[in-house]
Amino acid sequence: MKRLQTGAARFASHESGSVAILFGLAVIVLAGSIALGLDYGRALGVRSRLQQAVDAAALAAHPDGSRTTQQMTDAVNNQFSYDTMGQRYGSINLVVDSQPITNGIQVTATADVPTSFGRLLGVTKIPVKVKAEAVSGQGNFELALVLDTTYSMNGTKLADLQTAAKKLVDQVVAASNPGTVKFALVPFSNYVNVGTVNRHQTWMSVPNDYNVPQHACWQTTDWAGCPTTTTSYTCYNDGIAQTCTSTQCTTPGPVHQQCADWTDYHTWNGCAGSRTPAPDLAVAASFSSPIPGIMDVGCPSALVRLTTDDATIKAGIDAMVAQGETYIPSGLLWGWRALAPDLPLADGAPYAAAKKIMILMTDGFNTKSQTTGGNDHESSDAGAADAALTQLCTLVKQQNIEIYTIDFEVNNPSALALMQGCATDGTHFFNAQNSSALASAFDQIAGSLIKLALSK
Repeated sequence: MKRLQTGAARFASHESGSVAILFGLAVIVLAGSIALGLDYGRALGVRSRLQQAVDAAALAAHPDGSRTTQQMTDAVNNQFSYDTMGQRYGSINLVVDSQPITNGIQVTATADVPTSFGRLLGVTKIPVKVKAEAVSGQGNFELALVLDTTYSMNGTKLADLQTAAKKLVDQVVAASNPGTVKFALVPFSNYVNVGTVNRHQTWMSVPNDYNVPQHACWQTTDWAGCPTTTTSYTCYNDGIAQTCTSTQCTTPGPVHQQCADWTDYHTWNGCAGSRTPAPDLAVAASFSSPIPGIMDVGCPSALVRLTTDDATIKAGIDAMVAQGETYIPSGLLWGWRALAPDLPLADGAPYAAAKKIMILMTDGFNTKSQTTGGNDHESSDAGAADAALTQLCTLVKQQNIEIYTIDFEVNNPSALALMQGCATDGTHFFNAQNSSALASAFDQIAGSLIKLALSK
């Protein structure tokens, strides 16, 4: 008996065996937890992809009042099936359910994600559930498209901009209740064209067109038969380097006097300048503080005032042509005026009565500025123009006007920073480095503007 007690005591005092058993159990539990963590990570990945699928399915319903419940349900199921087809989910069983709600539709999707390692701990599946709601907006809003139509936009770039802008108009109209959305269009270069029909408005100050007969005599050289040389040099148009040529006579003939009669024609083409002192950043205009019209300069196609007629806006977009250089503050100021409830245009609803949004797009940076002491935009002080733009962006945002900005094929860091700072926030700025990215930027903005709210 004594020997048995002694042996038992020795066994109890020998700890290495019990430690090994406890360590082994701990390793099993730790390994199971890690394995289960891997299963949960996979389930989170499925949930993320599934959320994207139901978001897209809800948006596809377009609950704008033009579709029946069955049509919305069919659209949801078709979009969901398209986004979840293939091997993205493997053998996971997906269930989608759509239910009509007030002014929209609710989409719910569930999945049971089978575990690979969790079975060791008795967990055979992980349930996943996601939800999205698409609701048609009922509030009015006003949208100003402020679009760069300078010389550097010539060709394919302008065509791509026209396509993207018209698509945005179509998307917003299709998803909005009739009469709830107004559009304005402000093409700009170094000037904005307010339209010659506004020449005699009280808020404009424009001289009458006039002609001045001229007669002059001067000394000239007989160039007939003169041998010439042509030299090339670098010139610039809207900040774009180009090759220009100059032809000179190397052996001129005799000098003689020449006289001629001609007429100087002075015409207003609709171009709006700025009041002094520079920079002019005031949105309001009146008989006592009119906006000067600039004679004898070219400017873009005329702006289109706020309208619910999308065909009118799209016709204005089609009419845009590329010309002139860049003074962004001019476009932004007239975009503000297009939305404002006060003169000069006075087309906008009171600021508190409607959501006001502006899309400001440019493919470059300021190459022109307001002339110090003058009304035109023919100076080249880029720093002054940039400062004016920054001040103006602040003033516009203080009126709770939401600003989206798009840089199109811009690589200048300071220009990019300027436009990013002008936007309402970082999510409202788009750096589009090619035509596809430009189209995507307009699509993303359209997705925000169609008043479809997603709640998860």
